[in-house]
Amino acid sequence: MADAMTMLHLIMLDQIGVGEWAEAEHTGQRCLEVTTAHGHALFVLHTQAYLGLLAALRGEVERARELQATVEAWARPRGVGFLTQITDAIGTTAALAEGDYEAAYLHAIGITPPGTFQPYAHQAPRTLLDLVEAALHTGRTQQARTHALAAQDAGLPDISPRLALTTYGALAITTTDPTEADHMYHRAESHPAAPHFPYELARIRLAHGIRQRHTQGPKAARRFLIQAMESFERLGAPTWTERARAELKASGLTTHTTSAQLAELTWQERRIADLAASGLTNKEIGERMHLSPRTVSSHLYRVFPKLGITSRAALRDALGKIPGDQNV
Repeated sequence: MADAMTMLHLIMLDQIGVGEWAEAEHTGQRCLEVTTAHGHALFVLHTQAYLGLLAALRGEVERARELQATVEAWARPRGVGFLTQITDAIGTTAALAEGDYEAAYLHAIGITPPGTFQPYAHQAPRTLLDLVEAALHTGRTQQARTHALAAQDAGLPDISPRLALTTYGALAITTTDPTEADHMYHRAESHPAAPHFPYELARIRLAHGIRQRHTQGPKAARRFLIQAMESFERLGAPTWTERARAELKASGLTTHTTSAQLAELTWQERRIADLAASGLTNKEIGERMHLSPRTVSSHLYRVFPKLGITSRAALRDALGKIPGDQNV
Protein backbone atom coordinates (compact mmCIF):
# COMPACT_ATOMS: atom_id res chain seq x y z
CA MET A 1 0.00 0.00 0.00
CA ALA A 2 2.74 2.46 0.96
CA ASP A 3 4.65 1.81 -2.28
CA ALA A 4 1.51 2.29 -4.35
CA MET A 5 0.71 5.60 -2.65
CA THR A 6 4.26 6.83 -3.04
CA MET A 7 4.08 6.02 -6.74
CA LEU A 8 0.78 7.90 -7.12
CA HIS A 9 2.25 10.92 -5.35
CA LEU A 10 5.25 10.88 -7.67
CA ILE A 11 2.95 10.65 -10.68
CA MET A 12 0.90 13.56 -9.39
CA LEU A 13 4.00 15.69 -8.80
CA ASP A 14 5.24 14.92 -12.29
CA GLN A 15 1.87 15.91 -13.75
CA ILE A 16 1.92 19.18 -11.82
CA GLY A 17 5.45 19.90 -12.99
CA VAL A 18 4.75 19.38 -16.70
CA GLY A 19 1.51 21.35 -16.62
CA GLU A 20 -0.95 18.44 -16.80
CA TRP A 21 -3.03 19.96 -14.02
CA ALA A 22 -6.37 18.33 -14.86
CA GLU A 23 -4.69 14.92 -14.85
CA ALA A 24 -2.95 15.76 -11.57
CA GLU A 25 -6.30 16.61 -10.00
CA HIS A 26 -7.70 13.25 -11.14
CA THR A 27 -4.67 11.40 -9.74
CA GLY A 28 -4.93 13.27 -6.46
CA GLN A 29 -8.64 12.57 -6.05
CA ARG A 30 -8.11 8.88 -6.80
CA CYS A 31 -5.27 8.77 -4.26
CA LEU A 32 -7.49 10.50 -1.69
CA GLU A 33 -10.28 7.98 -2.20
CA VAL A 34 -7.95 5.02 -1.73
CA THR A 35 -6.13 6.39 1.31
CA THR A 36 -9.37 7.47 2.99
CA ALA A 37 -10.99 4.08 2.38
CA HIS A 38 -8.03 2.33 3.98
CA GLY A 39 -7.78 4.77 6.89
CA HIS A 40 -4.19 5.84 6.18
CA ALA A 41 -4.26 9.27 7.84
CA LEU A 42 -0.70 10.28 6.91
CA PHE A 43 -1.22 9.46 3.24
CA VAL A 44 -4.55 11.31 3.30
CA LEU A 45 -2.84 14.44 4.60
CA HIS A 46 0.06 14.07 2.17
CA THR A 47 -2.42 13.87 -0.71
CA GLN A 48 -4.37 16.85 0.59
CA ALA A 49 -1.15 18.84 0.73
CA TYR A 50 -0.44 18.20 -2.95
CA LEU A 51 -4.05 18.96 -3.87
CA GLY A 52 -3.70 22.23 -1.97
CA LEU A 53 -0.56 23.10 -3.91
CA LEU A 54 -2.33 22.32 -7.16
CA ALA A 55 -5.31 24.47 -6.18
CA ALA A 56 -2.98 27.39 -5.40
CA LEU A 57 -1.34 27.06 -8.81
CA ARG A 58 -4.76 27.18 -10.45
CA GLY A 59 -5.76 30.29 -8.55
CA GLU A 60 -8.29 28.42 -6.38
CA VAL A 61 -7.03 30.28 -3.34
CA GLU A 62 -9.87 29.54 -0.90
CA ARG A 63 -9.67 25.80 -1.53
CA ALA A 64 -5.87 25.91 -1.32
CA ARG A 65 -5.96 27.63 2.05
CA GLU A 66 -8.58 25.25 3.42
CA LEU A 67 -6.39 22.27 2.54
CA GLN A 68 -3.32 24.08 3.85
CA ALA A 69 -5.04 24.70 7.19
CA THR A 70 -6.18 21.07 7.46
CA VAL A 71 -2.70 19.68 6.90
CA GLU A 72 -1.02 22.37 8.98
CA ALA A 73 -3.24 21.74 12.01
CA TRP A 74 -2.16 18.10 12.09
CA ALA A 75 1.47 18.35 10.97
CA ARG A 76 2.80 21.46 12.71
CA PRO A 77 2.21 20.33 16.34
CA ARG A 78 3.75 16.95 15.52
CA GLY A 79 6.80 18.43 13.84
CA VAL A 80 6.19 16.61 10.55
CA GLY A 81 8.56 18.76 8.53
CA PHE A 82 8.00 17.30 5.07
CA LEU A 83 4.31 18.22 5.35
CA THR A 84 4.78 21.66 6.89
CA GLN A 85 7.18 22.51 4.07
CA ILE A 86 4.44 21.71 1.57
CA THR A 87 1.93 23.83 3.51
CA ASP A 88 4.39 26.73 3.38
CA ALA A 89 4.72 26.13 -0.37
CA ILE A 90 0.91 26.29 -0.64
CA GLY A 91 0.89 29.55 1.29
CA THR A 92 3.63 30.99 -0.92
CA THR A 93 1.90 30.00 -4.15
CA ALA A 94 -1.53 31.21 -3.03
CA ALA A 95 -0.13 34.55 -1.88
CA LEU A 96 1.66 35.03 -5.21
CA ALA A 97 -1.61 34.30 -7.02
CA GLU A 98 -3.21 37.12 -5.04
CA GLY A 99 -0.28 39.48 -5.44
CA ASP A 100 0.38 39.50 -1.69
CA TYR A 101 4.15 39.45 -1.94
CA GLU A 102 4.83 40.09 1.74
CA ALA A 103 2.84 37.02 2.75
CA ALA A 104 4.49 35.02 -0.05
CA TYR A 105 7.93 35.99 1.24
CA LEU A 106 7.12 35.06 4.83
CA HIS A 107 5.85 31.64 3.76
CA ALA A 108 8.85 31.09 1.47
CA ILE A 109 11.43 31.81 4.17
CA GLY A 110 9.58 29.34 6.37
CA ILE A 111 10.90 26.71 3.96
CA THR A 112 14.44 28.08 3.75
CA PRO A 113 16.20 31.37 4.58
CA PRO A 114 17.47 33.33 1.55
CA GLY A 115 20.77 31.97 0.32
CA THR A 116 20.40 28.44 1.72
CA PHE A 117 19.54 25.08 0.16
CA GLN A 118 19.82 22.46 2.88
CA PRO A 119 19.25 18.75 2.06
CA TYR A 120 16.30 18.49 4.46
CA ALA A 121 14.51 21.49 2.90
CA HIS A 122 13.06 19.49 0.04
CA GLN A 123 10.71 22.30 -1.07
CA ALA A 124 13.50 24.90 -1.24
CA PRO A 125 14.57 24.18 -4.84
CA ARG A 126 10.94 23.97 -5.98
CA THR A 127 10.17 27.41 -4.53
CA LEU A 128 13.30 29.14 -5.81
CA LEU A 129 11.45 31.47 -8.18
CA ASP A 130 8.76 32.10 -5.57
CA LEU A 131 11.18 33.36 -2.94
CA VAL A 132 13.12 35.43 -5.46
CA GLU A 133 10.00 37.09 -6.90
CA ALA A 134 8.46 37.75 -3.49
CA ALA A 135 11.74 39.26 -2.27
CA LEU A 136 12.03 41.56 -5.28
CA HIS A 137 8.47 42.80 -4.99
CA THR A 138 8.95 43.63 -1.32
CA GLY A 139 12.15 45.58 -1.84
CA ARG A 140 14.46 42.80 -0.62
CA THR A 141 16.68 42.93 -3.69
CA GLN A 142 19.81 41.74 -1.89
CA GLN A 143 18.03 38.68 -0.47
CA ALA A 144 16.67 37.87 -3.92
CA ARG A 145 20.10 38.07 -5.54
CA THR A 146 21.74 36.12 -2.74
CA HIS A 147 19.21 33.32 -3.17
CA ALA A 148 19.67 33.14 -6.93
CA LEU A 149 23.46 32.97 -6.58
CA ALA A 150 23.15 30.34 -3.86
CA ALA A 151 21.10 28.18 -6.22
CA GLN A 152 23.89 28.39 -8.77
CA ASP A 153 26.57 27.68 -6.16
CA ALA A 154 24.60 24.69 -4.87
CA GLY A 155 24.73 23.17 -8.35
CA LEU A 156 20.97 23.12 -8.86
CA PRO A 157 21.27 23.38 -12.66
CA ASP A 158 23.14 20.06 -12.66
CA ILE A 159 20.46 18.25 -10.66
CA SER A 160 17.56 18.48 -13.11
CA PRO A 161 16.44 20.37 -16.24
CA ARG A 162 13.65 22.04 -14.26
CA LEU A 163 16.10 23.37 -11.68
CA ALA A 164 18.39 24.57 -14.48
CA LEU A 165 15.48 26.51 -15.97
CA THR A 166 14.49 28.14 -12.67
CA THR A 167 18.07 28.91 -11.61
CA TYR A 168 18.86 30.67 -14.88
CA GLY A 169 15.55 32.49 -14.61
CA ALA A 170 16.27 33.58 -11.04
CA LEU A 171 19.72 34.83 -12.04
CA ALA A 172 18.23 36.78 -14.95
CA ILE A 173 15.51 38.35 -12.82
CA THR A 174 17.85 39.47 -10.04
CA THR A 175 20.86 40.85 -11.92
CA THR A 176 21.40 44.55 -12.60
CA ASP A 177 23.82 43.78 -15.44
CA PRO A 178 21.96 43.95 -18.80
CA THR A 179 24.45 41.62 -20.49
CA GLU A 180 24.09 38.97 -17.79
CA ALA A 181 20.31 39.35 -17.84
CA ASP A 182 20.15 38.76 -21.60
CA HIS A 183 22.49 35.77 -21.30
CA MET A 184 20.56 34.15 -18.47
CA TYR A 185 17.15 34.75 -20.03
CA HIS A 186 18.46 33.16 -23.21
CA ARG A 187 19.86 30.16 -21.30
CA ALA A 188 16.52 29.65 -19.56
CA GLU A 189 14.22 30.12 -22.53
CA SER A 190 16.37 28.16 -25.00
CA HIS A 191 16.99 25.24 -22.64
CA PRO A 192 15.97 22.03 -24.49
CA ALA A 193 13.73 20.97 -21.60
CA ALA A 194 12.10 24.39 -21.05
CA PRO A 195 8.87 23.56 -22.96
CA HIS A 196 8.31 20.60 -20.63
CA PHE A 197 7.85 23.01 -17.69
CA PRO A 198 5.33 25.52 -19.05
CA TYR A 199 4.45 27.23 -15.75
CA GLU A 200 8.03 28.13 -14.85
CA LEU A 201 8.85 29.05 -18.45
CA ALA A 202 5.81 31.35 -18.65
CA ARG A 203 6.80 33.09 -15.42
CA ILE A 204 10.31 33.68 -16.73
CA ARG A 205 8.94 35.00 -20.03
CA LEU A 206 6.59 37.33 -18.16
CA ALA A 207 9.50 38.72 -16.14
CA HIS A 208 11.56 39.02 -19.34
CA GLY A 209 8.76 40.91 -21.06
CA ILE A 210 8.39 43.33 -18.15
CA ARG A 211 12.14 43.97 -18.17
CA GLN A 212 12.15 44.50 -21.93
CA ARG A 213 9.29 46.99 -21.70
CA HIS A 214 11.21 49.05 -19.18
CA THR A 215 14.60 48.84 -20.88
CA GLN A 216 13.98 48.34 -24.61
CA GLY A 217 10.45 49.66 -25.08
CA PRO A 218 6.99 48.12 -25.50
CA LYS A 219 7.53 46.49 -28.90
CA ALA A 220 10.47 44.45 -27.64
CA ALA A 221 8.35 43.16 -24.77
CA ARG A 222 5.29 41.94 -26.63
CA ARG A 223 6.41 38.57 -27.91
CA PHE A 224 7.50 37.47 -24.44
CA LEU A 225 4.29 38.73 -22.87
CA ILE A 226 2.11 37.06 -25.52
CA GLN A 227 3.91 33.74 -25.05
CA ALA A 228 3.51 34.02 -21.28
CA MET A 229 -0.19 34.91 -21.46
CA GLU A 230 -0.98 32.08 -23.87
CA SER A 231 0.87 29.55 -21.68
CA PHE A 232 -0.96 30.67 -18.54
CA GLU A 233 -4.27 30.42 -20.39
CA ARG A 234 -3.53 26.88 -21.54
CA LEU A 235 -2.48 25.86 -18.03
CA GLY A 236 -5.61 27.28 -16.43
CA ALA A 237 -3.83 29.85 -14.23
CA PRO A 238 -6.27 32.79 -14.38
CA THR A 239 -4.52 35.20 -12.04
CA TRP A 240 -1.25 34.84 -13.93
CA THR A 241 -3.11 35.18 -17.24
CA GLU A 242 -4.65 38.44 -16.06
CA ARG A 243 -1.25 39.70 -14.95
CA ALA A 244 0.28 38.99 -18.37
CA ARG A 245 -2.73 40.56 -20.10
CA ALA A 246 -2.34 43.75 -18.06
CA GLU A 247 1.34 43.93 -18.98
CA LEU A 248 0.44 43.47 -22.64
CA LYS A 249 -2.03 46.32 -22.42
CA ALA A 250 0.67 48.46 -20.80
CA SER A 251 2.87 47.65 -23.79
CA GLY A 252 0.21 49.16 -26.06
CA LEU A 253 -1.17 45.90 -27.43
CA THR A 254 -4.92 45.41 -27.18
CA THR A 255 -5.84 41.95 -25.94
CA HIS A 256 -9.13 40.17 -26.34
CA THR A 257 -10.76 41.50 -23.21
CA THR A 258 -14.54 41.31 -23.61
CA SER A 259 -17.24 43.42 -22.00
CA ALA A 260 -18.22 40.40 -19.95
CA GLN A 261 -14.69 40.12 -18.58
CA LEU A 262 -14.69 43.79 -17.66
CA ALA A 263 -17.92 43.29 -15.74
CA GLU A 264 -16.58 40.35 -13.71
CA LEU A 265 -15.84 42.40 -10.61
CA THR A 266 -17.46 41.07 -7.45
CA TRP A 267 -19.49 43.49 -5.35
CA GLN A 268 -16.62 43.85 -2.90
CA GLU A 269 -14.03 44.36 -5.65
CA ARG A 270 -16.23 46.99 -7.27
CA ARG A 271 -16.76 48.86 -4.00
CA ILE A 272 -13.02 48.83 -3.25
CA ALA A 273 -12.25 49.98 -6.80
CA ASP A 274 -14.74 52.86 -6.53
CA LEU A 275 -13.27 54.01 -3.24
CA ALA A 276 -9.71 53.77 -4.60
CA ALA A 277 -10.75 55.73 -7.70
CA SER A 278 -12.13 58.44 -5.43
CA GLY A 279 -8.66 58.90 -3.95
CA LEU A 280 -8.89 56.99 -0.67
CA THR A 281 -5.83 55.10 0.58
CA ASN A 282 -5.88 51.37 1.30
CA LYS A 283 -5.99 52.14 5.02
CA GLU A 284 -8.98 54.46 4.60
CA ILE A 285 -10.78 51.91 2.40
CA GLY A 286 -10.10 49.20 4.96
CA GLU A 287 -11.57 51.31 7.76
CA ARG A 288 -14.76 51.85 5.77
CA MET A 289 -15.15 48.21 4.78
CA HIS A 290 -13.74 46.62 7.94
CA LEU A 291 -10.84 45.03 6.05
CA SER A 292 -7.09 45.10 6.60
CA PRO A 293 -5.02 47.30 4.25
CA ARG A 294 -3.31 44.12 3.00
CA THR A 295 -6.69 42.60 2.05
CA VAL A 296 -7.62 45.81 0.23
CA SER A 297 -4.31 45.66 -1.63
CA SER A 298 -4.92 42.03 -2.63
CA HIS A 299 -8.39 42.88 -3.97
CA LEU A 300 -7.02 45.77 -6.00
CA TYR A 301 -4.30 43.52 -7.40
CA ARG A 302 -7.04 41.26 -8.77
CA VAL A 303 -9.09 44.20 -10.03
CA PHE A 304 -6.35 45.78 -12.16
CA PRO A 305 -5.95 42.86 -14.62
CA LYS A 306 -9.74 42.46 -14.89
CA LEU A 307 -9.95 46.09 -15.97
CA GLY A 308 -6.89 45.84 -18.20
CA ILE A 309 -4.95 48.47 -16.25
CA THR A 310 -1.71 48.52 -14.25
CA SER A 311 -2.11 51.55 -12.00
CA ARG A 312 -4.50 53.15 -9.54
CA ALA A 313 -4.57 56.33 -11.63
CA ALA A 314 -6.36 54.49 -14.45
CA LEU A 315 -9.18 53.18 -12.26
CA ARG A 316 -11.74 55.95 -12.84
CA ASP A 317 -11.61 55.77 -16.64
CA ALA A 318 -11.66 51.97 -16.64
CA LEU A 319 -14.66 51.77 -14.31
CA GLY A 320 -16.57 54.18 -16.54
CA LYS A 321 -16.23 51.75 -19.46
CA ILE A 322 -18.04 48.87 -17.74
CA PRO A 323 -21.36 48.25 -19.51
CA GLY A 324 -24.43 49.13 -17.46
CA ASP A 325 -22.19 50.97 -15.03
CA GLN A 326 -23.68 52.31 -11.83
CA ASN A 327 -22.00 53.46 -8.70
CA VAL A 328 -22.10 50.80 -6.01
